Amino acid sequence: MFLRNIGAALTRKRGRRFASYTLGCLGVICFGAVLVGRYYLSPIASSEEIVSITIVPGSSTTTIAKRLATNNLIRSPLVFKMVARYRGISTQLRAGTYQLSRDMSLTRILDELKKGQIEFQTFTVPEGITATVIAELWESSGLGTAEAFVKAMRSPKLLKKYVPEGVTAEGYLFPNTYKFAKGSTAETVVKMMLAEANKRWDETLAKEAEVLGLTRHQVITLASIIQREAGSDSEIPQIASVFHNRLKHNWRLQADPTVLYALGDPKRLLTRADLKVESPYNTYLHNGLPPGPIGNPGMASILGALRPEKTSYYYFVAIEKGKHHFSKTLVEHNRTIRQIKRKKAAKTDKIMKNTK
Repeated sequence: MFLRNIGAALTRKRGRRFASYTLGCLGVICFGAVLVGRYYLSPIASSEEIVSITIVPGSSTTTIAKRLATNNLIRSPLVFKMVARYRGISTQLRAGTYQLSRDMSLTRILDELKKGQIEFQTFTVPEGITATVIAELWESSGLGTAEAFVKAMRSPKLLKKYVPEGVTAEGYLFPNTYKFAKGSTAETVVKMMLAEANKRWDETLAKEAEVLGLTRHQVITLASIIQREAGSDSEIPQIASVFHNRLKHNWRLQADPTVLYALGDPKRLLTRADLKVESPYNTYLHNGLPPGPIGNPGMASILGALRPEKTSYYYFVAIEKGKHHFSKTLVEHNRTIRQIKRKKAAKTDKIMKNTK
């Protein structure tokens, strides 16, 4: 009995020692974990030097963590990912260009990325230009390569979602000024342009096209020709009326811009030989509309194609920059052309006399 009591006492004493030892170890481990945690969460340096870092759209938490570590803004990509996941913000980190400093803690950097201090860029697309010219403008604006833009506008996924079946993005890259995060890809911006075109083509316009017996693609094609011909928005309804009148009687549109498009838009005046070039886009040879748009029209031209002025005009000719003369008959049209030529000749003669 005595021996059993002594044994029990020793066991209890050893148990208390083991518990104390275990608690002590746990305390040391916890203290160490706190120190390690504070180390990895603390600023990497006391320097206030600004570091500009760009997070491109679609970047994963892993990619962001590696970029921050490469720029010496955090100590451990793994800890960054663990903290982001613990706080439930792994999928809330925003793309953009951030001005960060090395005296910022990991949690503060996470807060900035969640808040989204985004640096924006803009891209202005003029009305009427072709998809090829838009791609060149993308490159000349320093936003990326023309090749990447062309690849994006040929994306089967985007075409399937945003444009009528079986056609290209030509005509559906809506001309506007677009604002987006710095570093955005060409595909992101092309998607914005196609989405904007879809947004503008609402139910009202679709019904108006149906009344005219035209598809959306035919309206956009006609609008692109109107856009290239019109010298100003004020002339759009009249120019639209000329083309509608010709289409109604199955006449050839005989629109110079369609021939220029067929030739690759050379920077020169058309010749008589050009008007005979074989192309489905040459409206001097083929009746009706060409197979697709010859540029990307703005809203005024789209509305003009749907709401032409009611006239008896079948011809027009440029009389000065931004202005045209409209005629009902070929006789009147040819007479106007002769008058314009005489005026130009007289002006040239006057200039030549003054230079002698």
